[in-house]
Amino acid sequence: MLKTLKFPLIYAIELLLWLPLLAGGYSTMSFVASRPIAALDLHGRSLPAAWEAAVPNHGRFLQGYLIARHPAAFALGLAALLGSAWLLYRVQRAQAWQRGAGSNASPTAHTIAHACVFAAIAVVGYWLVMRVLIGVEPV
Repeated sequence: MLKTLKFPLIYAIELLLWLPLLAGGYSTMSFVASRPIAALDLHGRSLPAAWEAAVPNHGRFLQGYLIARHPAAFALGLAALLGSAWLLYRVQRAQAWQRGAGSNASPTAHTIAHACVFAAIAVVGYWLVMRVLIGVEPV
C-alpha cells in the first residue's frame, strides 16, 4: 500500500512518523531510566515536591515516573515507540522501492526530499535537547 503513494507524500508521512517516535522514546525513557526521589543521592538538596521519580542527566534531573504507578502510560509510550518505528521501517522500504522502480520522480528529487526530512528532524532534535532535555538542578 505504501508503494503506491505519490512521491512527495511518502516523505511527508515519514516526517510525521518521527514525532510519535520521539515522543514514545522520551516517554519510555522517563519510565525506564527513572529512580525514586528517595533513592537519589542529592547531597541534602531537593527536587520539586510533586515529582515521584527523576532521571539523572549530567548533574541535573528530568522528571520521571514509576512504571508500577503508571503502567498504562508506560504501555502507551512503548506502543508509540515501537509502532512508529515499525511504520518508519515500512515507509523506508517503500521509499527504496520507489527509488529503484523508477517512480515519476528523479533520484535527485528523492535525495532532496531525504535531505529536507533530515533537516527537519535535526531542527526538532536540537529543540528537544536544548529546551526539554536540559533538566532541573537540585536546590
